[in-house]
Amino acid sequence: MTKASHFTIVLLRSCSTSWDSESRLCGATDLPATNESIDELSRILHESSDIAPLRAMMDSVLCGPSDVSMESARLLVGTSETKIRTIDDLAEVNLGLWEGVRREDLEERFPSVYSQWIEQPGTVAPPDGESLEEVQDRVLGVLFSRLLKLKSEHPVVGLVLRPYAWSVLKCWLDQRPLSEVWRYLEGGGSVESFSLDRAVIDANRTQKPKIA
Repeated sequence: MTKASHFTIVLLRSCSTSWDSESRLCGATDLPATNESIDELSRILHESSDIAPLRAMMDSVLCGPSDVSMESARLLVGTSETKIRTIDDLAEVNLGLWEGVRREDLEERFPSVYSQWIEQPGTVAPPDGESLEEVQDRVLGVLFSRLLKLKSEHPVVGLVLRPYAWSVLKCWLDQRPLSEVWRYLEGGGSVESFSLDRAVIDANRTQKPKIA
């Protein structure tokens, strides 16, 4: 069987939690999706007519293990029988001791660390947590591995990520620096498609991707 030369990713930013709505750092804390964000994501998916054909062609939908990720994946699948596969390494960033803290409180208590996190987010790991560069590396590792296992000629895969994990992947896909995660995070819900060549995957599996 001929290996697929390119892959299509249907990338979805997950629903929001109450902490997201309150500007608290949610990170890997497992909270349910708010009813408002479920309604909003349902509307976005309904209005994204250009994505509808790809949703019908998805081989599977990959997401992290949190309730909000799985709820969002079910919305992406809709009435189809596409399988949802939960993968631990697609989880949201672990913000350690920062989880649940309001961003303005973090800035007030630790101004220098917070400033570095904003200007160079890939270099800062919260206490007992992980950096956004580490998140980007593990999400890409899972994505590459899963795509290369697919056997269909033109694979289409759904990928549902929580906001930080989604934004660091967007930085890589758009070839933008990690410092732009904040610009992505300020936006709302999103579903879009990306085409990824096998040659790009092969090159980045042998050399750690770096976007300065």
